[in-house]
This record gives sequence, structure tokens and C-alpha cells, in this order.
Amino acid sequence: AVVSTQSTGEDVEVSVAITPNGLADAIWDDKFTLPFERKIKFVDFLSELQTPREDRVLYLQQQNNSFNTEFSQLLADIDPDPEWSSKVFGTDLDAVNFWMGDGRAITSLHKDPYENVYSVVRGKKTFTLFPPCDRLHLKYKKYPAYRYDEGGALNIDKDLEEAGGLVPWIDIDQHDPLSGMTENLHPVVVEIEAGETLYLPSYWFHHVAQSHATIAVNYWYDIDYGPAYGLFRVCDEIANKR
Repeated sequence: AVVSTQSTGEDVEVSVAITPNGLADAIWDDKFTLPFERKIKFVDFLSELQTPREDRVLYLQQQNNSFNTEFSQLLADIDPDPEWSSKVFGTDLDAVNFWMGDGRAITSLHKDPYENVYSVVRGKKTFTLFPPCDRLHLKYKKYPAYRYDEGGALNIDKDLEEAGGLVPWIDIDQHDPLSGMTENLHPVVVEIEAGETLYLPSYWFHHVAQSHATIAVNYWYDIDYGPAYGLFRVCDEIANKR
């Protein structure tokens, strides 16, 4: 499927994350940086994606069931609730998310409490993965939280400041996640191209880069708080006490 204004409608507005460097929810200059977020017409998003500005990077990365809330016109182009995965995980679908953006946009290393079925529709995504047991050797630091404004300047994020101010995040080079790796880590690099799907288990750490204008759809399922979750919690507690 090819996303166009004909399929979505020229007046449809979408939630866009905007940064000057492609690093949203990531570490930059020893700060945890959040994107400026706003609604723009999808036709304007596509126009800028075709002719990117040097001073800002756009990314459709809204994760709260964004496919159903902002791209429902495209539901006929996907399987809205894959029966096979619901059977495998033994749980109902929690959310379907739509991803599209600039090739400079990077998803920093993190983990999610969901079973994740991630399908690339167009372009290529590069996942750098670490199993949950690598939590023993992935180092977190605490960073002050800042948010970009529309002009690309950083300001202290008031909401996070009131909640405590410091955000724990993994301390790695987001542009080269394998640099400085120790022999105790077990990275796996996977390239997912158009027409391919990655199953990303819950609590696997993942860093994601992409080719320009890549389109992807992912399905989130609630996890079973069983032995796998228990193993991660043990590793997390040990790492926190070091």
C-alpha cells in the first residue's frame, strides 16, 4: 500500500513529532529530550518529507493506537486485528500504531511492556536488539528532562520536572548503538524490509533506525506476567543494586 492524500484525505490532520536532529525521547547534550508535538495536515507532512528542511526532522510516531485514531481511512489496507497473533499470545490486541518519517529520525534504545508485531510496508528499518538478560550490563543514567519548542530550542519540561525531574535512560551513543559494547552484551542487528514482519518480544531492548520515508505498522499485545517477566525483574533488581 502507498499512503497518499487520496487515501487519507487532504484535510486529515496527524500528530507529528518535531526535533532539530531526529532524536525524540533520547539523550542529547546530557539531557533527556522530548519532541515538540503538533497537529498538521497530512498533505503538508508529505510535502516536507519529499523536500526535508535541514533544521528540523518530522516523524509520525504517535503510539496510543494511532492507526485507529488518525489513519482509520487506511484500515481496509491492513489486517486490523490479526487472528494468528491473538491466538499465539493468548490476549486481545491492545493497540495498532502507524509510523512514517524522515530517515534522520532515530528511536533510542528502550524496552516496552508489550508483545510487538512490527511490519514494514515501505522502506527499511534496522533494529539493534538486546535480550532482557542484558539489563545486567546496560547502564542507566538519570537526566534532566527538556522539551523542544517549535523553533528547536530546549526548555525544561514542566510536567516531568514536577514529577521528579530526572529521567532514567540507557547511556549509549544513539547514532552508533554498538560502540563501546562490552563482551557481556549480546546484540542482534536485524533489517526489516517492505513486506517483512518482526516479532519483538516484550522487554527486549531495541534501537531503531530507518531509511527515508519508511512506512510501518505495529501491533501491541499485553504481556503475560510469567517466568520471562520474572527473569527480567530479577536482572533489573540486580543491575539497580550495583
